[in-house]
Amino acid sequence: MLSALQSLMKNRFAFLFLLLVFSLPGFSQKLIRVKHFGKNKGHLKMFVHIPSSIDQSKPAPMVVVLHGCLQCANSVSRQTGWSKLGDDNNFYVLYPQQRGFNNPMRCFRFYKRKHTNKNRGENYSIEQMVEYMKSKYPINPAQVYITGLSAGAAMSVNMMADYPDMFNSGAIFEGGAYKMGNGYVSALMGMFGWRVKSAEKWGSIVRKQNPDYRGNYPRMIIYHGNSDWVVNRRNGTELMKQWTNLHHLSLTPTETISNFVNTADIERNAYKDANNNELVLFYRINKLSHALLVDPGKCPAQGGKHGFFTKDINYFSTLWTAYDFGLIAPPLIIGKAAVSKKEQNLIYTVPAQANCKYEWSFPAGCTVVKNDGSNSITLNWGDVRGNINVAEIDFSGCRKQFKTLQVTVTADKN
Repeated sequence: MLSALQSLMKNRFAFLFLLLVFSLPGFSQKLIRVKHFGKNKGHLKMFVHIPSSIDQSKPAPMVVVLHGCLQCANSVSRQTGWSKLGDDNNFYVLYPQQRGFNNPMRCFRFYKRKHTNKNRGENYSIEQMVEYMKSKYPINPAQVYITGLSAGAAMSVNMMADYPDMFNSGAIFEGGAYKMGNGYVSALMGMFGWRVKSAEKWGSIVRKQNPDYRGNYPRMIIYHGNSDWVVNRRNGTELMKQWTNLHHLSLTPTETISNFVNTADIERNAYKDANNNELVLFYRINKLSHALLVDPGKCPAQGGKHGFFTKDINYFSTLWTAYDFGLIAPPLIIGKAAVSKKEQNLIYTVPAQANCKYEWSFPAGCTVVKNDGSNSITLNWGDVRGNINVAEIDFSGCRKQFKTLQVTVTADKN
């Protein structure tokens, strides 16, 4: 059975490899190779991107980006757009890279005990890279983030579980819960969505890595496609269960926004604490297979590149992850988020920019008092909750989508 399952996995990745060879664009961004960064128990390579304009005398954030199978540091840098975003917003980017002799498909070995348990194997190599960056550059230790796709996503979860005090937040694209498998067989069972546990059991698996740890666990951001044929969508739910348990949150989201930022296939679920902090975010993506969401183009809010592991639905997930991390201030709609039934003259605004027009959308039950294409709209509300969205379009036709504002109805107005 083991040999059959291994053959299945190898054939699957061989198929992906053939497609990848003919679909990846050329690489233009150069990364810096660091050969000596500490103890390299996992025999990984280290690449970094240092923004040319960054002031190295001041503390700055850092994002650790882990590639998926069949990828490398350069390809994931180009496809995700993290390096360009680092240039534009002055933060460092670290790219660990798998070696072919570790895994022929260049998958991080998230499924082996040697690389999942703390201070062993590949997880320790990545920890040493982070510590090297802290010693070499003025990295703000409170602003270290991690993200990854597929096997890189699973290894990112390993890092967050093994070193919870090292990371502020993590963003997991098509990954799964910590220790979704220990070996080929159980890892494949996990990928197929067959490893299901209670939230408490999943949380306990993480807590065993640091039994004396009493601090906060990193914030968790999850993206998972409902049509993922490589890592079944059930894995996104199991990861959500694990991390809500670690944060002592309910399995029921505090807020659910369908058609997030006017994108029909994106549902955003926020799990908040008593202080309204979003500690777990779960983006469920309809019609998405095993891929990262990108929005290639030259406009300021666009980014990422087409490739086998990406899908263009006009949503630059790297930028929205940077918003969720807190690396970049998100574009927000200002106005009341809790209203009464039939409340009148509600004003919603965004900062005005010269030579721009604004396209507003709002629930069908609302009545428009004023909507002249400016940065402000006035509404009389209806009876039920709904979403306010607005896009800013500049003179060249570039669009900037503001974060969806969900408006709830509290009671009848007296």
